[in-house]
Amino acid sequence: MYKIMRRYQVYLNQHSVSLLDEFGEHGNISRSQLIRLTIDQMAQNLAKIFSATKTPPGNKYILDSLVGAIKIKGRKTNFAQNIDEMYLID
Repeated sequence: MYKIMRRYQVYLNQHSVSLLDEFGEHGNISRSQLIRLTIDQMAQNLAKIFSATKTPPGNKYILDSLVGAIKIKGRKTNFAQNIDEMYLID
């Protein structure tokens, strides 16, 4: 039986792509497969977080429900605030 997959376009930084390619050569696995495995693992981890926090995933903005889940006193946790600037450098 085949998995139904949809195609998505993502932007990756060159350093990450180089690491994926190098690992893929040693492990005889494609870059695409590594990306899929990583995203699948992340989705499983998010599902565990949702079940632990009793937050049901909605149809839109699923990651927004995680806002405030991590509270570290005296430490910055909003690292995504200026993320667009990183990608505009290219």
